[in-house]
Amino acid sequence: MDAAHGKHDDGPIPEPFVPDFSEGLESGLYLALLELVDEGVIITGDERVLEANSAACGLLEREYREIVGQPLAQLFPSERDFIQARARLFIQGEMRGSLQVALPGERKRNLRFIAAARLRPGVHALILSRDLLVEAEAEPDPASPAPDALWPRLAAVLEQPVIVIDERARVSAANAAAITGLNLERERLIGHALGPCIAVRWPTGDSTPFAHLTRGDGVELAARVLPGPKPGWRVLVLPATRRGDEKAHQAVARATRPHLDNASAHAATRLAIERNQLEIHFQALVDARDGRIRGGEALLRWHHPTHGLAPFGRIASLVDDPASIASMSDWALQTACAQAARWPADDGRNPRILTVNIAHGQVLKGDLLKRVETALATSGLAARRLELDFDESILSDPDDAIHGMLNDLSSLGVRLAIDDFGRGTASIPRLRRYPLTAIKLDPALVRRVGHDETSESIVEAISSMAAVLGLKVFARGVESAPQQAFLAALGCYLQQGPLFGAPMPTEAFAALLAPAVLSNRQGSRNPPRARSSG
Repeated sequence: MDAAHGKHDDGPIPEPFVPDFSEGLESGLYLALLELVDEGVIITGDERVLEANSAACGLLEREYREIVGQPLAQLFPSERDFIQARARLFIQGEMRGSLQVALPGERKRNLRFIAAARLRPGVHALILSRDLLVEAEAEPDPASPAPDALWPRLAAVLEQPVIVIDERARVSAANAAAITGLNLERERLIGHALGPCIAVRWPTGDSTPFAHLTRGDGVELAARVLPGPKPGWRVLVLPATRRGDEKAHQAVARATRPHLDNASAHAATRLAIERNQLEIHFQALVDARDGRIRGGEALLRWHHPTHGLAPFGRIASLVDDPASIASMSDWALQTACAQAARWPADDGRNPRILTVNIAHGQVLKGDLLKRVETALATSGLAARRLELDFDESILSDPDDAIHGMLNDLSSLGVRLAIDDFGRGTASIPRLRRYPLTAIKLDPALVRRVGHDETSESIVEAISSMAAVLGLKVFARGVESAPQQAFLAALGCYLQQGPLFGAPMPTEAFAALLAPAVLSNRQGSRNPPRARSSG
């Protein structure tokens, strides 16, 4: 065999080497987690590749069988390159840097790496990604100055909407997600001053580093402001939107703007609270093992005089103002705690959990801890019965104040969870940094269970990962008995969704709690279901 290029002289390529992790990590969990990582991951011995995920195969432009079980040397252009790389990674312990690897057809590619040497004796991990800096320098964009060629490429590979602004307030780069979110044409944005395209209110002094952008149709967006790649440059990171949500949002905004523009949003919110137009509905959180109701999720509803009974998603479109949404969410927190404190008594061993969703605007106001303390003290609800659900985007926020606020909430005894987990915006390693007790699967992911093997594999991997991190997994959006059974088999016992009944008003939900047990017929045609007596 040619060690440098992996050529075999004695017959066909053997079957891939199967690593034995019986003394350490369970191989099923380990291999499933590899596919959750967008970057390329290679698990290797000192001389031979033990495992690789699909992303690594794509970066190296090789089939799985051409990598796994083969000599590590074949990934490098020459034997000398291999020896130098092995010394850097496994002997000198270099943790970050760039490597040149071999591609088919005697081509080469530079990849960034993060290395974890000696997971076990003789077992190492490499996380690989494209080296955008080297690529930009090697292939300068003739239409742009050479020093700036990197940033359009960098923005393009990010799923989060990103805008890069230079020291003269011109838009140096913006990816497709940002252009779509701002409802602009690329030609009107790239290379032009930001001000004439989008009205911007920049943060001042020691305020929270968020800018407020107002589009031409009046929609306001909050964008995180990060330091740019050069002095005077800034990077705006806009909130991610789900596929299809933007068009729906625009349609609602156009239809309702005559009734609720930005100037009247605060007044409408105040009147909604004063006139008792807001109410809380609850959706049952059910233990799939025995059908018992373990709690309820508080869902805000607005009896709007023009648009009828509006759920929270519709409310956000009607109001379209972060500060007003935060005010409504504060009302929901206080009201839900007061109502949950009056729920019928449970068995005492597993107190019923009240789940309240926290709007991003509530976090940005900076006084969430005080508001939670007030809601608990006023209602008399025990802190251990309250669970606050945050969007998974909070995991990517490096703000120390937010991190400290979450720690303070946890110190109160309040449970903290990440909602809609699995959409792909959260970083799994960051879960360890926060005092979380649970993650909740994205309903869109749950609904595909039973229909899509990839979704089932992702759910299985998330459940295994959560068990390792000591986190409970809740499932939202459960629609069928097979989905219920699949999730329960993974240890995801706490579930909610259409299978167990629709959200219901406060009185109906309190009446449902009185017997505390649902008819549990797992595996039959009549799964556990919460029903209102009305």
